[in-house]
Amino acid sequence: MSTYVPLWCKSNFSFLEGASHPDELVETAAQFGLPALALTDRDGLYGIVIAHRRALELGVRLIVGAEVTVEDGSTIVLLATDRSGYRNLCRLLTRGRLRAAKGHSQVSWREVCEHAPGLIALWGGRRSLLVGPVEPLHVAESLREAFGERLYAMVARHRLDEETAEEARLRARARRYRLPLVAAVEVLYHCPARQPLQDVLTCIRHGTRLGAAGRLTRPNAEHALKPPHAFAELFADDFEAVARTNEVAEQCRFSLAELRYRYP
Repeated sequence: MSTYVPLWCKSNFSFLEGASHPDELVETAAQFGLPALALTDRDGLYGIVIAHRRALELGVRLIVGAEVTVEDGSTIVLLATDRSGYRNLCRLLTRGRLRAAKGHSQVSWREVCEHAPGLIALWGGRRSLLVGPVEPLHVAESLREAFGERLYAMVARHRLDEETAEEARLRARARRYRLPLVAAVEVLYHCPARQPLQDVLTCIRHGTRLGAAGRLTRPNAEHALKPPHAFAELFADDFEAVARTNEVAEQCRFSLAELRYRYP
């Protein structure tokens, strides 16, 4: 059975969103026989050291990345391909944190593009402009110019009815902007049993109770890390998008093991 690489995973370092520790995600990836996993916490790299250590022990390659929040409220996932990309990602995230209120971050699309060298961009997901009602032509042109062939349209599926229309818009725009499609699930926990915890975290984040949360909480456990057969089933109609997860992962060769202390 062909495998895949999860490219959009959040741990509990995505505060009040992710419901699993970084090492739990890595351990489950190893159990599933996945060759690599991208840790892409929201606007930060806080969990990568824990994940890196466990990944080394288990033989899973850790891809360093982050889900970056832009000033218009949308997001884009960035993955480091090399040391220069890691440096640019750190600088971009630092800029976003310095100018925003505590616990928040925001950067401009111009800054995203300025920090593009050494990074792969995955553009998609429910908070992405690529699935929204307004045509993001200007942003698409800027991203294409900055990232070139390292810009992908990320098709995310969680078995929700509203995703059908969103994916249709994404696919139409990907054709128009000439973007390759890559399959993804927004991973928020390592196993389905963590969904109730994720619901509680969501309620805390929004200041509400479980009984009053309504559509704030997710209706199913489809944000769990998936074994290869389940991921292939979810994207049975688009094998190329599944295979492209491996293509993206192969480009991301940066490892924290490359970093050394530099004394004055």
